[in-house]
Amino acid sequence: MKKLTKLLALLFLITSFVSIQISLSNAQPPLIDPYSFFHIIPNPDGSITRIKEFYPTVPPNTSSTIAFSRDVPLDPVKKTWVRLYLPNKSEHDFNLPIIVFAHGGGFIILSTATPSVDSFLSNTANKLNVLVVSVEYRLAPEHRLPAAYDDVLDALYWVKENKDEWVSNYGDASRCILMGESVGGNIAYNVGLRASVLTRELQPLVIRGLVLIQPFFGGSNPNRVKYGNLQKMIDFLWHLSLPLGANLNNPYFNPMFGGGSRNLDNIKSLGWRIAIAGCDGDFIFDRQVEVFEFFKKQGVNVIRNFGKGFYHGVFIGNSTKAQELYQFVRNVFSPYITW
Repeated sequence: MKKLTKLLALLFLITSFVSIQISLSNAQPPLIDPYSFFHIIPNPDGSITRIKEFYPTVPPNTSSTIAFSRDVPLDPVKKTWVRLYLPNKSEHDFNLPIIVFAHGGGFIILSTATPSVDSFLSNTANKLNVLVVSVEYRLAPEHRLPAAYDDVLDALYWVKENKDEWVSNYGDASRCILMGESVGGNIAYNVGLRASVLTRELQPLVIRGLVLIQPFFGGSNPNRVKYGNLQKMIDFLWHLSLPLGANLNNPYFNPMFGGGSRNLDNIKSLGWRIAIAGCDGDFIFDRQVEVFEFFKKQGVNVIRNFGKGFYHGVFIGNSTKAQELYQFVRNVFSPYITW
């Protein structure tokens, strides 16, 4: 029983990334081996083995009072798929806004089927009364960036094609929002930049904005003295995720690189809203504030919800903070999400 309790506690810490802050903030040199810390094993070909006992998944839910879910192939060649979440409110719910979601996990671990992520998305569908399309994108280092960006963009085209019965029967592609948590926030932002120049190709799908939940952004030298060993762990994730030979200071990692993307002008002219949620107990909160201020100076319609305390991953793991997030999203996107 003690072993099971310990394992369950560890799983929660990993999925919410609370353990990164707690362990590394107290750690003394030498640095914890990142492969052991993330329960992964490096392979000679550059891939990694994820120890399955630490990364459980759950099947779709076909009998829930919160939301139903089902898995649908996205690209059989890439072996990508999506998990759809439909609120269990009424059989007469039609024309629901569509949220295309990207999960967290440092680009290298976790899944939309991870228990905490799956539960969060069921509640998202229910509380916001939306159809959620959560993308099981390819993970690094086997598939380095921009693979994850490509996969979520594929999901936008998949929604646009309107071939799935849930999308066609219940969804309204003209009210689409890109949402992501942690590295998923990074993915949502970078896919949004791409999609901003593809508005004609994506019709009748129309993106109305982005929701970035504690987005995983960085830069060439973000708070290295302040975070010490923690920064080394962050660097480890990025070195496994970025294209081989890429410098840490690049557009994928740092939205402010080179003065920011020119596509921000498209986002501005399209009238998209960017909602950023965070809290100052998050180890990368300072960078999120910098990015918010940068967007604001660029004239982007950006709205923040920054709270006190807590930790990275809190909106996934804490039901009270999740409720605050849902209310924030409803307020920001009130013309498109009604309650």
